[in-house]
Amino acid sequence: MTITFGNVRTATLALLDEYNTSGAVSTTADVTVKIRDFNNKGMQDLAATTAKIHGEQFIPHAPVCNTVQYDTSTIKTFLPGGADITTSLLNAQACFFEITGPATVVIEEAVAGSTTYTALETITVASSVTTFTECRRLIAPTLATNTVRLRFTGSYVFYVRNYILYPYAWATEAAVQQHRPFFEYSLASDYMSLDNVKVKKDTRQYIDYSQALYILRSDKKICFNRYDAPAEFLVHYWRYPTLFTYTGTEVTDDTMVYGIDTVGATYRISDEAALILPHYIAGHVLISASTSGLVPGLTLLNMYEVKKVNLSSGVGFNQGTVISVPSL
Repeated sequence: MTITFGNVRTATLALLDEYNTSGAVSTTADVTVKIRDFNNKGMQDLAATTAKIHGEQFIPHAPVCNTVQYDTSTIKTFLPGGADITTSLLNAQACFFEITGPATVVIEEAVAGSTTYTALETITVASSVTTFTECRRLIAPTLATNTVRLRFTGSYVFYVRNYILYPYAWATEAAVQQHRPFFEYSLASDYMSLDNVKVKKDTRQYIDYSQALYILRSDKKICFNRYDAPAEFLVHYWRYPTLFTYTGTEVTDDTMVYGIDTVGATYRISDEAALILPHYIAGHVLISASTSGLVPGLTLLNMYEVKKVNLSSGVGFNQGTVISVPSL
C-alpha cells in the first residue's frame, strides 16, 4: 500500500466537509495552503513521538598519535614578556590547536642542525576570539630534514590547549585530525534524537556501548573518549522527516508519497502513520479558521491522539539488540 499526499488531502477535505452533494470540492485557497502546512507539521509531530523514523550512522574512531605522551589538554597561559609556548617536530605535515585571542601563531621551520627558524605561515587570532577556537593547518616543509615548530606568542594574555604537530598529512585542511581527550563527531543532518550507541572493536559484532562513555551535545555532536580506540561506533538515531516541497500544482503535489525511499534519500513517516494525518490536519484547520471550529477541531485532534498512541511503527527499534555482522 502506497499512501500519497493526494490520499491524505482528500481524506482531510472529507473531514472538513468540503465536498458538496455532487462530489465537487468547494475549498478555498486558504484551506489548501493550510493543508500543506499542517501536513508537514503533522509529519514532524509523528516522527517525534510514535512514528519515529530510524536512522543509523557509522563513525570510525582510530586516532593517530594516540598515547598519553601527546596529551596537551592542560590549558597553557601565555604571559607577555615570558617565554613563547612551543612544540616542534621533524618534517611535520599538519597541526591542530585550540586558542583564544589576541594571539599570534607562527608555523616555522629550521634546517637540520640550525636554530634559526623561518616562518612558513603566521596566523593572527583576533581579540574577539574569547572562547577556545580550533585551528587546523596542513604544513609543507621546504625539506623533509627540516624541523617544524609551532610557536604561540603575542603582547597580551591568551590561552592555548590541545596543540600538536602531526608527522602525517591529510587530504584536506578540514580533515586534519582533532586533538582532544574526547573526539567530536557531527551527527547526521537529519538527526532528531538518540536511540542507542553500539561499538565494534576486535569482535565481529556490535555490542552495546555504555552511555557513561560518550557525550551527547546540544549542537548535534557526539563525543567519544580518544583512548577508547580503535573502534567503529554505530549510532542508532531518530530522524527528522523529509518534508514535502509543494509546487502549487495539485495534480503534481498529489503524487508525492510517504514512507522511506533510500535511493532518493527521502525519509518520511510510514504509510500507517500517514493514514491518521487527516485528523491532525483537519483539526488544526478548523481551529485556525474561526472560534466556531474550536470544538470540532479539538474533537478531531483528540481522535488523532488516540490513533497516534495505537501506532505500531517506529518506537522500540533495535532496543538492546546485538547485531551480528561478518568481519570485513
